Amino acid sequence: MFDIESPVELIENELNDFDYKKHIVNPKIINDTVIDFFEGRVSTGYKIGIPCFDKHFVCKEKSLYALTGKKGMGKTTINKIIQVMQSIVNDLIWVVAFQENSDWGNKIEYIQYLLGDFAADVKEKNPELYQKASDWIDAHFIFLDVETIEEAIKVTECLVNDGVDVHAILLDPVNSFEFGYRDSGNTFADGVYSSKKVLRWVKKNISIYVSQHPTIGAQRDKEVVTPFDAEFGFWNNKAHFTWAINRQPQTSNNEIGIWNVREKLTGGNPTDADEPLIIEWFPTTINIKKGNEEYKNVIQYLLRKHNPLNYNHEPLDDIQEFEEEKQQIKPVSLSDAFGEDNVPF
Repeated sequence: MFDIESPVELIENELNDFDYKKHIVNPKIINDTVIDFFEGRVSTGYKIGIPCFDKHFVCKEKSLYALTGKKGMGKTTINKIIQVMQSIVNDLIWVVAFQENSDWGNKIEYIQYLLGDFAADVKEKNPELYQKASDWIDAHFIFLDVETIEEAIKVTECLVNDGVDVHAILLDPVNSFEFGYRDSGNTFADGVYSSKKVLRWVKKNISIYVSQHPTIGAQRDKEVVTPFDAEFGFWNNKAHFTWAINRQPQTSNNEIGIWNVREKLTGGNPTDADEPLIIEWFPTTINIKKGNEEYKNVIQYLLRKHNPLNYNHEPLDDIQEFEEEKQQIKPVSLSDAFGEDNVPF
């Protein structure tokens, strides 16, 4: 702020002109928010109703999410699966910008996960259901054609100003966008500068999800990548929520490792290294697993439970109830507890 060579009187004049009070947070605001949190008035992350998933992954407001994964490991797919589930349950609206996959191909995949069937087959056999699904995707996913991160944010600001209740932006993958804020040719310096701009914007506006490639060395040499392997790393350093994705060989199992959650009070927890969250995905369906827990055909369960399409869906035999059952404590007799011959008194 001050030039060390400046005369003392110039520095004093600058200090006199500096309104320091506007940078001090009023303690009352902090204390009121603390009370609001205690009394349940501070929003927590959005959940989907699957216990092992909700324990670790929630969609929060005004947060920066950074996902690291090798090319072809399913970063885009997992993001789309999570978005569909969250939109079914919580009616969230997403702005999505895909740099390496076609928009029309992504829409087909959104429809297929939503309906649990191949989009072309549904369109042929049940055009009414197909149209409902297509319209629902259009209402919840706004596709962008932008070259820079700054453009994506500006377009989203305009949408919000027009009254669209956008929950978050997805930049996939963020490595393939120009920064826009500053493009000097020094990628690391520009990235650090731009990630700071994005973080400040997120904290005052809406969430942003970025997916990112690992370094070439990690892509080539490491079986399992972590957020520490991300190219340059400046997104992870700023993110509120860092996670990584890997795929088990010869399977459709994507292992999700949650590495850091900055604000656990509003939901989300890191996973254990030896027990990741697993999403087993196929072209039209997904299963969620963690340890001994397994939930099959999750999206179809959520679709029938919440019925966002307002459609009379046919029941499916493999749909199961996922909510945790409230177990009542049953009275136990002394003989049941200790055995007939071992009652201690």
